[in-house]
Amino acid sequence: MSELPFTDAAGTASSRRTDLPIAFRGFQELHGHSYFDYPFTILGDHALAQALVNEVFLALADRWDRVLTEPNPHAYAWAALRCTVEAERARRDEHRLLVERMVFSVVVHREAQPLIADIDADTTDLEVGISVAAAVLEPSGAKFDVIILRYLNRFSVERTARAMGIDETTVRSLTSQAKAKIRALLAPRRLLHPGPAKSDQE
Repeated sequence: MSELPFTDAAGTASSRRTDLPIAFRGFQELHGHSYFDYPFTILGDHALAQALVNEVFLALADRWDRVLTEPNPHAYAWAALRCTVEAERARRDEHRLLVERMVFSVVVHREAQPLIADIDADTTDLEVGISVAAAVLEPSGAKFDVIILRYLNRFSVERTARAMGIDETTVRSLTSQAKAKIRALLAPRRLLHPGPAKSDQE
């Protein structure tokens, strides 16, 4: 299957096929934007993010019958996206990883004010933003995903749950755990203000 209709972030369909299952096309339409936002935020490259999402959707289309037999097809598909993005990150050399962290630091400093406010960090300069970004990179797996989706992509709890194929209670729990880890990493640097932790309620 060499041609896959994929609607990119601008809403432009790149190609058309008529042999794809209606259920798959509906799945793709539902998650296309969310799946693009995740690798674009992490890798900072529009074309690369688009290519990775296309790759994931191609793979899912090729094994769609198997996907539907999974207990949670949405979670299975999200895992495929995450593995693809992680593989791309692993392929990068040390210099590109350094650049990626610097770019990510700027993004966090600029875009993640709700997260920074939640953990009561002092963000008076970019150096602090870089420290926060380094801490954000520490949580792994689903904890990392919810921080990216909820705070950098500004997804609601509901949209995050839908994208990842998990329930909203799990999203809130993962968010709380990730923020606790970030706070623990930042506390020794004296970037946090004293006070009670904020809740994860919307």
